[in-house]
Amino acid sequence: MEVYLRGLRGSIPVASVATQRYGGNTTCVEVRLGEERLVIDAGSGLRSLGEELMVQGPVRLHLCFTHAHWDHLLGFPMFAPIFSPHTELIIHAPSTIGGSGIRAVLAGIMDRRYFPVKFEHLPAHIHIHEFEPGESFAVGEAKVATCPTVHPGGNVAYAITHDGWTFLFTGDHEWRPQATDPLSLGVERFLRGVTVAVVDAQYTDDEYAVRQGWGHSAMSAWPERAVRAGVQILLLSHHDPARSDEDVDALEGLIRQRFGDLPLDIRMAAEGMEIRREDNGVVGIRQQPMIPQECSILPPNNTAQGVLTWLNALTQELTRYADMGTLLDRILLEGRRITHADAGTIFLVESEGLSFAYTHNDTLFPGSAASKYVYSSAILPMNHTSVAGYVACTGKTVNIPDMYRIPDTEPYRFNDAFDKKTGYRTVSTLTVPLFGNKTSILGVMQLINSMEDGKARPFTSDMQMRVSLLASQAGAALERGKMTQALLLRMLKMAELRDPRETGAHVQRVGSYAAEIYHRWAERHGVDLDQLRYTKGMIRMAAMLHDVGKVGIPDAILKKPGPLNDDELKIMRSHCILGAALFADGTWDVDGLVRDVVLHHHQKWDGTGYTGTDDPPLAGEAIPLVARIVAVADVYDALCSRRSYKSAWKPEDALETLRQSAGTHFDPEIVQCFEEIFDTIEAIRARYPDQ
Repeated sequence: MEVYLRGLRGSIPVASVATQRYGGNTTCVEVRLGEERLVIDAGSGLRSLGEELMVQGPVRLHLCFTHAHWDHLLGFPMFAPIFSPHTELIIHAPSTIGGSGIRAVLAGIMDRRYFPVKFEHLPAHIHIHEFEPGESFAVGEAKVATCPTVHPGGNVAYAITHDGWTFLFTGDHEWRPQATDPLSLGVERFLRGVTVAVVDAQYTDDEYAVRQGWGHSAMSAWPERAVRAGVQILLLSHHDPARSDEDVDALEGLIRQRFGDLPLDIRMAAEGMEIRREDNGVVGIRQQPMIPQECSILPPNNTAQGVLTWLNALTQELTRYADMGTLLDRILLEGRRITHADAGTIFLVESEGLSFAYTHNDTLFPGSAASKYVYSSAILPMNHTSVAGYVACTGKTVNIPDMYRIPDTEPYRFNDAFDKKTGYRTVSTLTVPLFGNKTSILGVMQLINSMEDGKARPFTSDMQMRVSLLASQAGAALERGKMTQALLLRMLKMAELRDPRETGAHVQRVGSYAAEIYHRWAERHGVDLDQLRYTKGMIRMAAMLHDVGKVGIPDAILKKPGPLNDDELKIMRSHCILGAALFADGTWDVDGLVRDVVLHHHQKWDGTGYTGTDDPPLAGEAIPLVARIVAVADVYDALCSRRSYKSAWKPEDALETLRQSAGTHFDPEIVQCFEEIFDTIEAIRARYPDQ
């Protein structure tokens, strides 16, 4: 068992140069119990613990509450793990807390009048265990005993026994002058056999004389009782917010002088204290210095409230994206933005290993120039030999200041082949796992070279915390994206059963061609990057559905080996209107684009196309942009694909046909955009080959 004191101030948090050694945070005590972690009270000291936990991956935590006064609760809304769907939080509290139970207490402090996120909307998996004061329960192999104390509104103390010794935290308790009431006698009994006790000792004798009934004890009330109970180490806490470090030092000197003859180690509790059994079997205390956090290059609002505001906005934004490619692009961009990373890659777990799912590199290929690398089909093995593989296998974040100086003690190594091939210099990397439900690994995000003044520098712990928060939200968004993608592909599989030409590879290629053509067109027209990204994803999905209306065409016509007569041709052309009708209700964000694609992708620039309706054909820019794009993508893929009645054309021959048809069949600018990204088009063909 290891105990870490993270907050010991009473009533209200204080922060100044005069409170740095003993700390200014309100009550929070962390207890590590082998594989389990338990925290007592959610004072402001809980916030920094949350940041540390988010860096480490999925969180499982037991949180115990002593009572419902504000200074013991105020850190909970700022506790980052509660905003992650990969957190399992088991809350333990007396059934009497707040008069109506802990759920009502926490819902009350997170009411929309006081806080932007409601308790019932938290994505963490929260379980509540309520007990009667005085009952005991187990956390792993540890026994957790409870005892009611004397405090307005009630309070319970906790005594945790594990690893051969017992730690006690009283929470708030008032020793009254006689202390013969049942609650006080119960606390005296509760002290018996305790090794280390952290107790409420806010007042001097003079202060207590005028503050009786306020629920806190005088320092002098504890030492003799602790000795009678056999306590070895007594730590006085709940420091008055008005006391400076010098004040606390002076009081510690006075209390030691007054009770120095007692066989008891008496100290003032301080933030940063670590309590554990040493190698010699003796429980001792280590004091970690209170070091100010390193300077952050993140925006000035990098406060707990600022982080929560950012996280809430990010979560809402990620829900906008249904397309996996767009979603990966946005997640990677955000990871780079908050770390000033020059480059990055997202790998997704597949049956063969880790696939390169998305990549950025501002130095080598900014903007749409990166697209051809997005469609790489390279696979990394799922083992410990690479950094990404190690993170995927272990679920641990890895932050490396210099990839060329990885210690020999680490199992992974840096493959510098890409650097040698391109002349790029990989220096610092931050690699984080992307978890799905039930902590399954979906993939890995690797950020490269945090830049400052044109030079790569290590990723800071502050950056690591933010990226871990991003990863927690990204995992949930990716699972939604995978579900949407699966549903879309199943719909297309039904179309493939009717028309063997509508293969999964074909629709993947047409969707990707259309998305990348739009990307280049949007760059030419100065489209806002956020709008570009959102529309690009929608176009990819809409383009994949371009021929879905063929499910309504009879097999006799759809699968006829020879040419169609006029009547049959008219029926075949009706697949446009049949497909558009499937998306007439507009319940899906992409429905409008799908209707435009399905209805108009056989329109021609010169006005000689068709929609399968009796309406006259459209011409030029009257044809929806997305339909003009899909027309080019669909025809190119059809020319380059083998059919029962023809061989596959060479890409250069198909491209020449597009050029010759620009201004008649196709929008000339769309053909130009297609030519400008031709290397990306070929990368897409390689990524989605026909079986």
